[in-house]
Amino acid sequence: MWSRIKQDTYGLTLCLGVPLLLWALLTGIFYKELPTKLPIGIVDLDHSHLSQEITSALNANSYLFLKHFYPSLSDAKADLDSKKIYGAVVLNKDLERHVKLGIKTPVVLYYDAEFVLVGKAILSAFTQTLMTLNVKNDVARNLGTQGDFNTAKALAFPLHANIHALYNQNNNYAQFLLGVILPCMWQILIALGMLNFLQHSTTTLQAFGALWLNTCIFSLWGILMLGFLKPYYAHLWLLLGGVVLMVLSISSVVLALHALLGDPIRSTSVVAAYTAPSLAFVGVTYPVNNMNALGEFWGSLLPVSYFIKALIALAHYSDGVVLAWQSLLKMGLFMLFLPLGLCLWYLKEKKT
Repeated sequence: MWSRIKQDTYGLTLCLGVPLLLWALLTGIFYKELPTKLPIGIVDLDHSHLSQEITSALNANSYLFLKHFYPSLSDAKADLDSKKIYGAVVLNKDLERHVKLGIKTPVVLYYDAEFVLVGKAILSAFTQTLMTLNVKNDVARNLGTQGDFNTAKALAFPLHANIHALYNQNNNYAQFLLGVILPCMWQILIALGMLNFLQHSTTTLQAFGALWLNTCIFSLWGILMLGFLKPYYAHLWLLLGGVVLMVLSISSVVLALHALLGDPIRSTSVVAAYTAPSLAFVGVTYPVNNMNALGEFWGSLLPVSYFIKALIALAHYSDGVVLAWQSLLKMGLFMLFLPLGLCLWYLKEKKT
């Protein structure tokens, strides 16, 4: 079988070249880790000292880049539609006058919510900048009546927020997205690699050999993936075991499906439908508890769901070892497809 595989250019490319190409592509996309200098526009209808202060504060934020001033909102919307800018801030006429009179006046933000992460970053930066300016102006106003800086500051901001991020403390999009995209992509490649090896198998023994060959190749890719994701190395042995178990699990499922369906085209279609939506159902980009019963059920059918849970548990939870063991034990149930697939393959071999 190995001699036939060596002559299969597609199979060798799939197992050896495609993972490297895709991971290099994702690294190039997320190399900055945090979105910075997102272009926005300003529609300044007030032209006051306060509007200039707001403009300077927004431009000083590392997430934002003031690309253009617009004379009207319609001009800014044209650039929003063409994606030249991702947001437009409107500073209404008489803004400074209303603020001095104590009249609440909105500072309006229009932003492109089509790109969820970009929109979230712009909204967060805009809100943070305005909150800082509000506190600063309130402190200055209170200082004129109180005369004591600490008292003026306490009156301006009596509630002090003490926020602790328990996961992804720096809002690192690379850590958040690559930690789920890479394992999901890896699962698809494992399944495709297994299907390709099974095309060269005619006996039960060859099918079993294809499983172990696929496991060796994609376990190596999984170990390299862990090195890229920089996991919590204190329990690296548990993660390495999870890598091998993950490859064996999805390979066993593919073995059983291919033995049951028999036809390569049908097998490829079913495996693609099974693995392709995994990004949506693993419970990282969208919580599993908020999914309907079908979404939650589909996520439980994917070995990668349990692998990602173990990866996150070991990296961020105090009782991560226990949670990781629980996830890996659940993933081990997929190994039941191995004897099932071999039995089906043996029965098909006897018929022929």
